[in-house]
Amino acid sequence: MGDDGRSWHWHEYPVGLGGEVARAGVRTLIALLIGLASAFVLMMIGGILAEEHLFNDPGLEHAIDDLARMSAGMIMAFALAAWAAFALATFLRELTTSRALVKAAARGASRYEVPSPEQIVAVTREPAVQLTIFGWGNAAMAGLLGIIGLGIAVAEGDNSEDVLLFWLLIGYAALMALLGFAGPKWLTPAHERRQALIAANWSSSDEAAAWKRSFRSPGKKRLLYVTPAERLLFAAAVLLVLGFVALQASVTMRCGTAPRPGAQCDEVTYNSFIERLLAGGLVVFAVLLPLAALLAVAGVLVDWRRRRAERAELLAKLAEPRAGRPAEDLLAHHAQRRMHPLALVGAALSGVGLVFGVSAYMVGEGKGLGSEDVFAVYREESLLVVAVSAGLFAAALVGNGIANVRGRELRNELMRRWPTRPAWSAGEDGQVLRAKRGPALHGPRYVKVGKNAGSN
Repeated sequence: MGDDGRSWHWHEYPVGLGGEVARAGVRTLIALLIGLASAFVLMMIGGILAEEHLFNDPGLEHAIDDLARMSAGMIMAFALAAWAAFALATFLRELTTSRALVKAAARGASRYEVPSPEQIVAVTREPAVQLTIFGWGNAAMAGLLGIIGLGIAVAEGDNSEDVLLFWLLIGYAALMALLGFAGPKWLTPAHERRQALIAANWSSSDEAAAWKRSFRSPGKKRLLYVTPAERLLFAAAVLLVLGFVALQASVTMRCGTAPRPGAQCDEVTYNSFIERLLAGGLVVFAVLLPLAALLAVAGVLVDWRRRRAERAELLAKLAEPRAGRPAEDLLAHHAQRRMHPLALVGAALSGVGLVFGVSAYMVGEGKGLGSEDVFAVYREESLLVVAVSAGLFAAALVGNGIANVRGRELRNELMRRWPTRPAWSAGEDGQVLRAKRGPALHGPRYVKVGKNAGSN
């Protein structure tokens, strides 16, 4: 089945370098946050093991404890920076998309090439929602800490530098509140003007005609088998759970009752078989954790190879005029922008490396609670880890952007030949963005569909 140039269909318009960087940045920062979450888990595990003296080496346990304490602060700092960058990148994605579509309309873009639902979502949703959430979230946290701290300092007559710090927190909270309150008011009018210019080029009937093609009889709903990548990821999850169970058992089953703060627990002795199991808990965890990580990475790589094969299959089908419609989940995956699997792994690893690399360097510089003599000899290695981690993040950002730019032609061909409706789900309020269900340029942003309703 072929399509001539006068058949309505969805089309993804180029958004320029800035737009591609913003889009790649959103996905890469999400992967970085996954890495920060992994670093938090590792930090907690290391701290627990050191606190319970399971390494049988007081010097090592003290060093790990100091590193874990520094890592906690680094995780919060990197998470805050990533949150700010994510909010900004999300806004820039909306801004560059609407500007690109305005330029396309001004150049006389065909009314038959209706912007894709993904681009219409960026045009019609409220601008800078993430910036608003970031502003109010920071205002609440910083303001609360600043007011409580300042109140305590004034009550105790403290004139130290802490008072200045509390005032700075209150000032920061005021700036963030201004961002949360005034940001949407400043940005919404220009955003709506751009939407009006875009809507002038593509009418409701144009949008409806493009959507109508996506409601034709679909192909096979989904692939009916478990992929090797899914098996590997499931196995990784199972090993990770078993490792945590073994570690938790070796720590908690030693105590007959929960210890009071600052007190040692009352150790319990079991029969020889259980004692051997508990003694091997740390070893089991130490073996299963890296094995689970390797299986997870292997699963991502296998999925990458599978997606490459699917891409080749789709290209072959597109070249065949009489080819049948592929499976719906296959089309849904390749007709939209995705995070490249290798970029996902690289960005996640960069989050772990940045946390522990910077933490080790700071402890070695004497900025922690001790153990600087242990980490001082590894300062150059720590800086190398930081540099490599930053390089991994940059490579993930650039690589993901390039992959999505190169994939635009395939996405457009798939949307022209076999359009697929985007998935959507409503929340507790029963509302969903109109752009995810149908024409949206000429109507309100949201439509009522029912509580917890979904596209499946």
